[in-house]
Amino acid sequence: MAIFAREERRHDLADVVYVPTAQDPDRLGAALHAEGTLIALEVRYGLSDPEWAPWLVAARPFPLGPGLTRQLEELGSAVVALCDTAQDLYADGDPHVRAALDIGVPEDLRGRDLHRRIELFRLDVVVSQGTPLVTELEEAFGNAGKMHAFEQAYGVGADDVFRTFDRLGIERIWMDDQYRMYRSENELAARRMREQFALPMEVGFFSSFRDDGRRGWRFCYVKELRQYDKRLRREILAASERLINPLFHGFGTKALLALVWDPALESRIVQRLGAHLLAVLRATVPRSQVLPARADTTLVEQLKACGRQKVLKVIDSDDSVYTWGSRGVFFGDHSVSRWRDALDAAAAGRIPGHPEASARFVISDLVDSDRYDVEFLHPQSRQLCLMPRARIRLTPIYAREGRSSRFLGGHATFVNTSRKVHLGRHAVCTPFVRSPDPA
Repeated sequence: MAIFAREERRHDLADVVYVPTAQDPDRLGAALHAEGTLIALEVRYGLSDPEWAPWLVAARPFPLGPGLTRQLEELGSAVVALCDTAQDLYADGDPHVRAALDIGVPEDLRGRDLHRRIELFRLDVVVSQGTPLVTELEEAFGNAGKMHAFEQAYGVGADDVFRTFDRLGIERIWMDDQYRMYRSENELAARRMREQFALPMEVGFFSSFRDDGRRGWRFCYVKELRQYDKRLRREILAASERLINPLFHGFGTKALLALVWDPALESRIVQRLGAHLLAVLRATVPRSQVLPARADTTLVEQLKACGRQKVLKVIDSDDSVYTWGSRGVFFGDHSVSRWRDALDAAAAGRIPGHPEASARFVISDLVDSDRYDVEFLHPQSRQLCLMPRARIRLTPIYAREGRSSRFLGGHATFVNTSRKVHLGRHAVCTPFVRSPDPA
């Protein structure tokens, strides 16, 4: 990685540090083409301005390399096995599993579809010392629309994603009414399905749900169906055989990954997963635990003392803004006093800095990303620039394949001014390219 003198660095883009770079005409042309394509397709992130790309446009895709590709493939299959194991233990009435997965879930939404398995999911992955570390599992993800756009912009194929949608018989997308900003991205996915498979795919919100016999992709956590009245909930639940993913609420909680490290579950998980898969998960899932609703003083003081190695994440809150994106994430290495205050708030069941909002938390080991120098197009100067020492987040998408998984694709996001690597005008976003194993 190159080292850049301080005087070379530029700060005219909000929350971005960058340096000039050589203006290779081929890469510049590729970046300009990608930007124009994203704008023409009206790709949005949240409420971004449609006249601009919603993020900093990379000059080229990110190459995973054969080693990282192989590790991500193995990780996806291990996560499928973990989901199945958690679902089976829940069905068996295991009290530790139920206590973790039931947090914030109304009684009528608990334990649905225990006979059906997860079909589609995305992981949030940090690459640290060359190893993919999974920080979150998402069953409701908007990346399918991005994959269609990235295929047009960079030529990275998205067929695996949309052929999987077709194989699963998905003919519509049902969305959470609280997240209307994701509609434009899901409309891109629906457009692709109409064009490629001649399917009359529609995007709608659960508030207008109707059971017309067509299979739908559930773009809403089961827990969040609590926002709808009981009559509508009964209709949605009665149609569960036509929804993907199935309505087991445990797929969508941040507490799921913490089960890997629960000492009370170790023997039961080993019995079902096997020692190898548990070892894979413990090598790729940072050590974590659900913070008790009434955490004792000794535990809280221990966690305060190791703040630089920890991160707090909201599992559930009465204000759902903290359960999506990065707003419910609190790092321990920013300030000793802020970390102590955050833990006091979490131990009391409150959002740090927002005592009016109640919440439950998981606490995990803090992992730092490897750093990358990433080339992107400056949105004003129209020149290529370099974002140095950027942290990475990968978002690989998987589909179930028997007891294993199929790695369908995804994208990489880079940020160099914050630990929170998420999309926005301060981030570089680009599809990644998988590499076959040379063996």
